[in-house]
Parts: sequence; C-alpha cells; structure tokens
Amino acid sequence: MPRIFGLNIIAVLISAIALFFVGFLFYGVMFEELWVGLHGFTEAELLAAEEHMAAGMLHGFLISLVTAIFIGLALERFGGDGMMSAIKGAVLLWAGFAVTTLAYDFVYALQPFMLLVLDASHLLVGFVVVAIVQTALDGVGVKSEYA
Repeated sequence: MPRIFGLNIIAVLISAIALFFVGFLFYGVMFEELWVGLHGFTEAELLAAEEHMAAGMLHGFLISLVTAIFIGLALERFGGDGMMSAIKGAVLLWAGFAVTTLAYDFVYALQPFMLLVLDASHLLVGFVVVAIVQTALDGVGVKSEYA
C-alpha cells in the first residue's frame, strides 16, 4: 500500500473525508442555525460566502487532510495496544491542542462560550473518527516497531 510519512495514503484520505463529513454534519445539517446565529452572520455575509463555496470547501478539505495526517503521525508514534488506545490518544490530542487553541477565541475575541462548545464538540468527534478509521484500516493506533 502506498505510504506518505509512513502512513497508509488510502487510510489518511478516507479519514480526511470522514473528518470533512463530520464537519458537514455539524455545520451543514445538525447545528447550522445555531452556528450561524452564534457567529451573527448577516444575510449579505451568507450570500457572499455562497459565492466562494467551492474555494471554501477545498480549503476545508485541505485542513481536514492535514489534520488527519498529523493525528495519524501522532498515533503511530505514540500508539498503544489497539483501538481504545487510538481513541484515547485522539481525545488527548483534542484536549491538549484543539480545545486550548479554540479557547483563545473565547478568551480574546470574545466569541460566545456556546461557539467554543460547538466547535470543540465537532473536533472531538472528528479526531475520534480519524483515529478509528486510520486504526481500522492501517493499525496506526498500535505501537509500531519505530516508536
């Protein structure tokens, strides 16, 4: 199987697609109105965003891809003894990096706390999905001989 940075390319791509889909579910289906309301977007801003939807989707997928690569690298390097270790590792990455980074907007940009909760929830589900997909397809959550 072709590899990039030691990771199975197919597993990385599928996990990136899954992460992107989690974002679609959160922001496009389940919590769209909440997300728009918390940001306070106007109708004009929403219409302007629609004009750049293709570029936004491409950038969003690239972010998902980079995230999937780095979660995979971290899990491969620090993996444990199976799926539960991979999930725990993803939760630790989420708590230590994603939530703390998101918290800056709450603290300094005065974003609503509920927006922090929504975005953090999206990333928690997404990180866990990436870990599950990559571990199921390539065993990245299992300690490698290189660790």
